Amino acid sequence: MKLSTRDLTQISIFAALTFVSYFISIPVGPVPITLQTLLVLLTGFFLRPRAAFFAQTLHLIMKVLLGGFQSFVSPSFGFVFGFIAAATLISYLVHKKAGNVFSYGAAAITGTIVMYAIGLPYLAMILNGFMGNSFGVKEIFEMGMLLFIPGDIAKGLLAVILADRLKGRVRAFQH
Repeated sequence: MKLSTRDLTQISIFAALTFVSYFISIPVGPVPITLQTLLVLLTGFFLRPRAAFFAQTLHLIMKVLLGGFQSFVSPSFGFVFGFIAAATLISYLVHKKAGNVFSYGAAAITGTIVMYAIGLPYLAMILNGFMGNSFGVKEIFEMGMLLFIPGDIAKGLLAVILADRLKGRVRAFQH
């Protein structure tokens, strides 16, 4: 299956938007609050699984190219790997059946869990293994997840509303 010019354009746009959304951030510890998770959800909602995968992979490549090797030793970089898996899974879930608010919501929750399932162990590995700290599981959850849950709920709701309202206007939603 070849990617069309339209696919490549959408991939590039979502990768760029995810990259730029990092700069809209609130520093709150080793992981800042950003709008990236909103863009990951939207990537999954608007793009087909393969395109969603490529969009978030391109985002990762942009972070490494512009941030250098030290990007890999950032405590929050594991979430970037989680973005790839989450966007792809979200896309698969919403595109296998007719999208509605409930399927978008379930996909958003599932994708968010995937982001945390990949990002939190990476956070622990960098903070404890690479930086020599000794944070426990509770502390990792507090600084890497607990603080972000209200914002993730708000971003999830916004993404679901946008997806539901725009589904008839975006080509990727049409089966």
